[in-house]
Amino acid sequence: MKFIDLFAGLGGFHVGLANNGHECVFACEIETELRDLYKSNYGIQPFDDVTKIDVTKIPSHEIICAGFPCQPFSLAGQKKGAECPKSGKLIEHVIRIAEFHNPQFILLENVPNIVNIANGTFWSYLTNSFKNIGYKIYHKIISPVDIGIPQNRKRIFIVAVRKDIDNGNFNWPDTTQLKNIDLSEILDKSNIHKHLESKKTMLLKHWQKLLNQLSISELRSTSLVAPEFGATYPHDFQQISFEEMKKYKGAYGQDLSNCNSWDEIMEKLPSYTNKYFKIPDWLVKSALKSRELFSQNANICTKWVAKLDKKNNSWQILEWRGNFNDLNIYNHLVQFRASGIRILRPNVAPSLISMTPTQIPIIPSEDRYLSPYEAAKLQNLHKLHQLPQGTVKAFKALGNAVNAKIVEFITKNLNIDYGILN
Repeated sequence: MKFIDLFAGLGGFHVGLANNGHECVFACEIETELRDLYKSNYGIQPFDDVTKIDVTKIPSHEIICAGFPCQPFSLAGQKKGAECPKSGKLIEHVIRIAEFHNPQFILLENVPNIVNIANGTFWSYLTNSFKNIGYKIYHKIISPVDIGIPQNRKRIFIVAVRKDIDNGNFNWPDTTQLKNIDLSEILDKSNIHKHLESKKTMLLKHWQKLLNQLSISELRSTSLVAPEFGATYPHDFQQISFEEMKKYKGAYGQDLSNCNSWDEIMEKLPSYTNKYFKIPDWLVKSALKSRELFSQNANICTKWVAKLDKKNNSWQILEWRGNFNDLNIYNHLVQFRASGIRILRPNVAPSLISMTPTQIPIIPSEDRYLSPYEAAKLQNLHKLHQLPQGTVKAFKALGNAVNAKIVEFITKNLNIDYGILN
């Protein structure tokens, strides 16, 4: 079948559909560099602005695919949904093209949160719009790990089938027989990669030193919150008087008794308490656990804190999401996040993120970041002739890309299920 690739990016839909024998006849992509890459990789020069497409100029086709922009709907985005003045309403142009060309199938991909955004009103708008122009909607949340690829990246995939050919035969792929690939099979340090900055290298070594010395055997989804070492202030002090607050100790055990104002007190408390005058709910359990660990290991923690780099707030929190009983950072993956240094299990990569280059996964045992080529393998785009130049641009594009293997898997039997000949 012939297909068009809207919001094409690196061409995740293109690769997945082409691997099943389908042919791209039109593409659209707003970013100049990605348009040039698309031309280089696929031999098609994409149109630039989806809002300016003349639908009569689009070649005939049987499939529309669109990984329309997800920023307004993602947990990391603005969550404005259909009210977003820019990309939130771009889905209307997919509807506009579909209504004119009446293709047999429409394939969409986005973040799962679009189902709930704006109390479900955007999802109702999307599904009803396609139903109103004659399509039956199927949807499912799929992550690469579901089909054996070692990346946690949940996305909602939507298949709209034209009602006159819909026979109820659309089936989501069976994943029960698939082999799971370990991340170690993806990694290859011979690829061009970025070395970890020396400050981060030293920081991880310093945290590992603490883990080696603490009298604990395991961590279960717990954060070690260094500012709580020696702290005694109430974890919720919204109703505490100024004079009462002076009786406690702040971050790293700083004495509050000599403070002359609330401003002075807040300067000696952890930064995460500043907004609501309490430890955030998601951090309370870990904060109290960290205080307990300090009381049991006061000498060790005090000496360790003296050499901790405190310039970055997030570097003072270690989020353990790795193996519970293996407290060796170097046997894991690492992400530097706004909430802390996150330690992850080594066999599956976290979701590739387009919005910030600071969360590129780190392989601490090799003192390096995941390479763009390795990330491309996680998106099944590693056979492209060309990726964006530079780590930041490559990860931004890969973080926005549709996973080509999932597309290939979902669309494998479209022809068979609907009796359509090649």
